[in-house]
Amino acid sequence: MCDILAISASYNYTPQKYLPIFAVKGRQNMNGWGIGFFRDDQAFIEKSAEQVFSHPRVHESFQRLARVIDSRIIISHLSCPKSGGRHAAHSHPFKLSFLGHNWLFAQIGIVEDIKEYRTDGIPRLEADVYTARIFEYLRDQIVLLHDQNPYISLYMAIRVSIQKLLSDYPGHYTFFLANESVLFAFCNFRQLMLLKESETMGEIMLITSIDKGLSKKEWIPITSKGLHQGMLLVIAGPDLLYAEDV
Repeated sequence: MCDILAISASYNYTPQKYLPIFAVKGRQNMNGWGIGFFRDDQAFIEKSAEQVFSHPRVHESFQRLARVIDSRIIISHLSCPKSGGRHAAHSHPFKLSFLGHNWLFAQIGIVEDIKEYRTDGIPRLEADVYTARIFEYLRDQIVLLHDQNPYISLYMAIRVSIQKLLSDYPGHYTFFLANESVLFAFCNFRQLMLLKESETMGEIMLITSIDKGLSKKEWIPITSKGLHQGMLLVIAGPDLLYAEDV
C-alpha cells in the first residue's frame, strides 16, 4: 500500500528530520517517490521512479531534497507496485493552478471508475492514473462552485466537492490537497496519524498514513466514523482548524 506524508508550519521548514524517517518507514513501497513544496507561492515537484530505500540507505536525491527544501507546506508520496504507475510522471504529488493558487495533490486508495473522467478544464494532467483524474474532478467542482457563488468559502467548496466526488465515484480515498498556506486532508478508509511537534523555529504539524506515525511520540489517529462518508481536516501552519465528518 502506498503512503503519504504532509508537513505544515507557520514558517519555511526544512524537513531533513522527518522525510528520511518517512522513507525508511515506508520502505516496502518500491515503485517510486515524489515530493511537493512551495517557493514564493509557486508549487514545485520532484519525482523519481527509483526505489526510495535500498538497504541500508535512503535514495540520495530524496535525502538531498530533505536538506534543501524550505517550505511552509510539504507533501510526499511513496508508490507501491500496485499503484498503477511505472514512470516518474505517474508519481504523486501532482500540481494544478486554479482560484489564483498553485495546488498540490497526493492520494492513496483505489477508485477505478474515475479513470473514465474527462475534464473540460485547463490545464489537464497527462498522467494516466486515477489520482490525476481525482485531482481534475475536484478542481473542476471547486471552480464551478466558486463561479456559481463567488462568496462561497474555500472550505465549503472543497467539502461539497468531496461529497459530490463520493456520490459520483464511490471508492477508497485518502488524500492531501494544499496550496501555499492551507492543507486539506481527507480519509474514508486509511487511518491518518497526526502530531504537533515542537522544533527550534516553532511548532509544525505532521500527518501521515504510516501506521503508528513516524516516532514514538503520541500520534493522534484520525479515522472516519462508520455513519459518515469520511473525515475532512483543515490545517494551517501547525494548527488543526477543523476536523469534521463529511
